[in-house]
Amino acid sequence: MAKILLVEDDNFFRAAIKDSLEIKGHNIFEAPNGKVARDILAASDFEIVISDVEMPFLNGIDLLEWIKKEKSIPFILMTGFSNLLESKTAYDLGAEGFLTKPFKNKELIDLVQNILSKDAIAATPAETKTETEADVNLESQYCKVSIDEFVIQPKISFDIFIRLSAAKYLKIAHKNTILQVENLITYKEKGITHLYILREDFGSLVGFNLQLTNLIKDNTNISKEKKINFIKYTGETILENCFINGLDDMAFKEAKSFLDATINVISESDSMVDLLNLLNKHSNFIYAQSVGVAMYSVMIATKMGINSSQTMFKLCMAGMFHDIGKKEIQTEILEKARILMSSQERVSFESHVTRGIEILEDLRTVPSDVIQMIYEHHEDCVGQGYPRAISKNELHPLSKILILANRFADITIRSASLKQPMTAPIAVYHLETTGLERFDKNVFEALKALVKK
Repeated sequence: MAKILLVEDDNFFRAAIKDSLEIKGHNIFEAPNGKVARDILAASDFEIVISDVEMPFLNGIDLLEWIKKEKSIPFILMTGFSNLLESKTAYDLGAEGFLTKPFKNKELIDLVQNILSKDAIAATPAETKTETEADVNLESQYCKVSIDEFVIQPKISFDIFIRLSAAKYLKIAHKNTILQVENLITYKEKGITHLYILREDFGSLVGFNLQLTNLIKDNTNISKEKKINFIKYTGETILENCFINGLDDMAFKEAKSFLDATINVISESDSMVDLLNLLNKHSNFIYAQSVGVAMYSVMIATKMGINSSQTMFKLCMAGMFHDIGKKEIQTEILEKARILMSSQERVSFESHVTRGIEILEDLRTVPSDVIQMIYEHHEDCVGQGYPRAISKNELHPLSKILILANRFADITIRSASLKQPMTAPIAVYHLETTGLERFDKNVFEALKALVKK
């Protein structure tokens, strides 16, 4: 089979790896550190080098750098969460494979075989790192998560990854691991602000999948086609309606990524998908406005320094469902500008808030603070909103974000009652000059910072 050099300073671990590879017929040579490995490599060639990162005399990164200058040998790095920075360096230097400790024998054997197969067809590192359409699909499988989340709660219930490129995500911590907070703080100081999780684990991160468990058990007929169509349509709605001239491109992209993950979780509930579909069919612009409110809420929250995925998820949900009560209001009323409504029509219109709360409470899966935010999305900071005309101090802190995001969406997203939606700079100027006191100062400043001058 293959001639492999195994470089590891832990004698017991090195012996275990050697046994696993020899069982598969590979010819294994050993080195206790990078310096000895370099001497061996100077005298002989190998088909693969497998090396640890932290070793005396010459570490794995220095060994890799030497190999890439002097030899043409595929290199596998054994790494872990404490070696996150080294792993990124190793990828940049051209390492062909990574094994995250603790790894299973199958992972080791499969990676070795994969590299040998690639070598057999003479695939180059440049070819394996090309960002193709398949790489874009790979990106959609992961969610970006602020590193601050893991500082606050270092025990994780899912695998953690770093993004090496669009074509490569590296697992650097296994689920049920307790991360070292001092490592996290060091990484943040060195500019690593985000880690990644699989999108399928997003529900666990935000704590919402547990709330859906009983619902899903009772309803085994969730249509896969319905879910796919719902996710696809929402994605199209975001791109067609929510990006407006003058908004920060990067902030929009990150908010879209987060909303995509939220929609993926929501789509597991037949009831929630049905509600949003009914809203969309009732009035073709309300769903777009709801998606916009969710997007802008996340963008504002991020700009304010809010990093908690649980908090952002609640804002997303509140944005998506804030107008759900409008599905029962006549479309001719919805399509009127508020100033043109009769007093009776205005009462009917304003009833959507309380009706929406009743609908969502019946689901029994929507968090209580999300319901409170939705109940308050037409209040303001001067006590002149509805349905309760409460003061600024009585508002849920996140409601202040939702209130502004809702008003911003009202004047920037195309609707039947708004023939010419405003660009982002004009919308901010309009809000600033026609009732700035209605909005929380810090929230407004965050929105203003998202708009290009």
